[in-house]
Amino acid sequence: MSQQTLAFSIAGLLVGAGIASAGTTYEVTGKADDKTVIYEVSFGGGFNFEQFTAFDPKSKQFVYLKWDRGTKAPAPAMKIWDHRTGETIPLYSFPKVKDPLPVIPSIEAMKICPITGDKKFESKPLIAYD
Repeated sequence: MSQQTLAFSIAGLLVGAGIASAGTTYEVTGKADDKTVIYEVSFGGGFNFEQFTAFDPKSKQFVYLKWDRGTKAPAPAMKIWDHRTGETIPLYSFPKVKDPLPVIPSIEAMKICPITGDKKFESKPLIAYD
């Protein structure tokens, strides 16, 4: 490999490593019995905003709490203690949702499809946004 080719390869890796999106929208496929449900859910913010994601069990929809990037994040509405793990979990007030909800930090943190109860749901990134 020539030195010029090597230099271009290293430069390409460095440029690629510096480009990162702030958020991603995923397509999730969950199954229950013979029914398949496909939906989209977003995690992370964009260039101008930050965002929390939660699932509202009453409306059976994902909800989002957004605020301007560079400003203070919303404070939790309350905190609860989880007797199974010993963790204190902050709950946030999401728009158009009556009860405060816990944040789902990422698709990897979601261990069960909240719509179908599928523990083996599949997800794939659709859109990376910034």
